[in-house]
Parts: sequence; structure tokens; C-alpha cells
Amino acid sequence: MIPVRRRERGARGYGQSLTEFAVVLPVLFMLMLGVLDGGLLMFSIGTARYATVEGARMAAQLGNAATTDDQSIRVIREHVGTTGIFSVDEVDIYKLNQDGNGNLTPDPVFYNRYRIDGTSMMLEPWVAASRNIGNGTSDFLGVTVHFTYSWKAGFLAPLGSLRSSVTHYIRLEPQSY
Repeated sequence: MIPVRRRERGARGYGQSLTEFAVVLPVLFMLMLGVLDGGLLMFSIGTARYATVEGARMAAQLGNAATTDDQSIRVIREHVGTTGIFSVDEVDIYKLNQDGNGNLTPDPVFYNRYRIDGTSMMLEPWVAASRNIGNGTSDFLGVTVHFTYSWKAGFLAPLGSLRSSVTHYIRLEPQSY
């Protein structure tokens, strides 16, 4: 059996552990803050995605009612307004054109832009009353939410705010069968 030697109180080496800890602690702290900030970013994206889907669902359900866009934006505002982690810059509601292969592309003419409070950023070229809600021929609608996430950890602030958007496509539901 090999005897274990214990250091005496005055022996060298105790300060080495403290020095290593002092070097590693800031790196570990920054890593934890980065993971926390990444989690908040993922939460923001998930919240924006959920709000976009719910706003599109509301628009599809209401069809060509006069208050369709207002109610869709209200639903989006209710979902994203409670977090305060990110800010919504713009909500777009637009018509989608379908080609022969079934691909959907935004129509450049029928495109409505709104602020999150519901005020229009331009003239409303795609009035809700003009939307086709016929059985089998109803229009496709797209909703895009543009948002900005500001980093919460101070060392990530030099990267600047992160701007992103979430889009959802849906077909308007027929009001009669």
C-alpha cells in the first residue's frame, strides 16, 4: 500500500486553485448568460410564431368580414404584447397566388401593412370585403410578423438587435357550403 502524503499548511499550491477559479469564473458566467439569452431568443421566436398562426387562423375564420384584419392584429397583439421580451415592428396581411403546381407566392398588389397597434402603414389595397370565400375557390392568405429582439446580456449588445420575421399561410374558410 502506498502512503498518501498530505500537504502541510504552508506548502505551495493552494493559490493555484484560486487563480484557476478566477480565470474560469468569468468565462463560465458569460457562457451561462449566453445560454440564458439564447433561451429568451428561442422563446421570442416561438411566441411570434404562435401569434402569427393564431392571427392567420382568425383571418381565415372571419373570411371577408369588415373587421377581419383588425381582429387578427388584436389576436397577435394579445399574444406578443404580454411578454415584453421583443417588439413587433410590422404585421403584414396579404393575398397569396397559387400557380399550377400548387406553389403559393405573395401578391405584390394585395398587400396590407399594419403596426402592432392596428394602424395602417399604407392604403389598404386588399379590403377584407373583396376576399373570395367561395367553397373550393376561396383565397389563400398570408400573415407575416416582423419583430426585433434586443440582447439582454451586455456582452452581446455590440452585435446589435436581431431582426426577424415569422410567416404563416392559410386558406380562407368558406362561409357557406
